[in-house]
Amino acid sequence: MMTSTERFFAALEFRTPDRIPRCDYFIGDFPDAWRRYKGFADDADPMDYYGIDITEVVGDESFMPSRVRRLTAEADSETWVDGWGVIKKVYKTDTSFIHQVGAVVETPADLDRLEFDPVTDPARFASLPQEMARQARAGRFVMAKSGGIYIRSHFLRGEPALLMDMALDEAFCDTLFDKVADHLTRMSIETLRRTGTMDNGLIVCDDMASNAGPMFSPAMFERYFAPRYQRLIETVKAAGCRHVYFHSDGNILPVLDLLVAAGFEGFNPLEPRC
Repeated sequence: MMTSTERFFAALEFRTPDRIPRCDYFIGDFPDAWRRYKGFADDADPMDYYGIDITEVVGDESFMPSRVRRLTAEADSETWVDGWGVIKKVYKTDTSFIHQVGAVVETPADLDRLEFDPVTDPARFASLPQEMARQARAGRFVMAKSGGIYIRSHFLRGEPALLMDMALDEAFCDTLFDKVADHLTRMSIETLRRTGTMDNGLIVCDDMASNAGPMFSPAMFERYFAPRYQRLIETVKAAGCRHVYFHSDGNILPVLDLLVAAGFEGFNPLEPRC
């Protein structure tokens, strides 16, 4: 029987594994509900129970973790600024519903005054040793994770505003995307080094598509994101990272060739329904 690492690399290298390597996540209230339903102990992990082979680890990669703060408190909700620069209303219900009501970059001029926290702050990585030890005990294949340039940029700006900017203000978008790409590149290298995952690689998670297709045209991807992803991949590989993978929900087929040309080697999830 193959280990999870052997199984993953067999699939990546177009060899036949003993079975398909499994990748799934159990988030929110599901693990607790699952334990109650199964009658399992509080430390039972569905990832172990269902033989999940692949996972990812990341520290606090947000832009400004030191500046998280609550803005208002009401009977049914609170308004916060999170570490990404998202202004969000958090409703006090069983569903933990969150509504983005603004962003810290309200105008292009706001970006010039915005400083990100250092990626070398040890507090960003305080939880990683324990998490890596837990995954090692499970024998799981672990890769480092980074957020993506598009999704992290729209946290700062708001998605509708950013999509308008991409059509109308190329200079602002170049400044924003360069700033975000630089932060994510440096954060990726720190995560890879601190977790010892250089050989396993990095997965960049950039949800940029719906079921119908990307949120922007292939020409916009080629203009804004392809060269920046190529630089990110070249930089992390120069630092010792062997492989770089890409995640996006939705139908990324219109930009898939551009992602391959930028240097990504594996893709997740490639949804059949899309």
